[in-house]
Amino acid sequence: MALSGGAVRGIAHAGVLEVLVESGIAVRAVAGTSAGSVVGALFAAGVTPAEIGRLALVTRWIDLFRVRLPHAGMVSGEGLERFFERVIPARMFDELRLPFAAVATDLATGRRVDLTSGPLARAVLASCSLPVLLEPVPEGGRLLVDGGVSSQLPVRAVRHTLGVTPVIAVDVNVGGLEQPRLHSVVDVAVHLALLWCARTAHEEEAEADLVIGVDARGIALHDLSQGPELLRRGRAAARSALPSIRALAGR
Repeated sequence: MALSGGAVRGIAHAGVLEVLVESGIAVRAVAGTSAGSVVGALFAAGVTPAEIGRLALVTRWIDLFRVRLPHAGMVSGEGLERFFERVIPARMFDELRLPFAAVATDLATGRRVDLTSGPLARAVLASCSLPVLLEPVPEGGRLLVDGGVSSQLPVRAVRHTLGVTPVIAVDVNVGGLEQPRLHSVVDVAVHLALLWCARTAHEEEAEADLVIGVDARGIALHDLSQGPELLRRGRAAARSALPSIRALAGR
């Protein structure tokens, strides 16, 4: 499974995985970008999709972020990293039940970085660190930012880094490119990052064996109140794709 980024829309990944598990579809490896890395890490650690969905519904933004004076980001990642440490029942990658890659981007080069070892919460934080909003994450002499900048739909991470095929990708942003509000430098920077994420998703979509597209129309990237609707849309998208998934597995 290659799970896309998408901020709050990533909740839909739990709905997709719930249907696959209930249908007896065996997931052998997961790569995730940004929000997809959060769901992917939880799933790879053995948390059930239903439990992931319940966690999403009780989480608030205030639980995750700490506003700070401008430095390399408007928001510190410390609170988010502590949240990941608390909710993911594995501290290191080698404690996971499934092969997993958290996809980030090298800020200096723009290249994709597939994190598959070391502290798990730190890797997921790096995958989620949207430039300008969140501080880059130092790792191995590099500064890492959100994986969507280089690989919004991490098909290549599954196919080449984890070495597992066929690859089913889940895109939780179908029809959901928001009308930008360009009133500040942060607005402009975030919008440019989102446009670049959309471009990288399109590039890797063609390399997936199957893409499950979740309708994101009308759901803002920050609106946590849409959690129940996102779970519903994720389940609906997965159910529609089941015949194709079963055909792919049989082939």
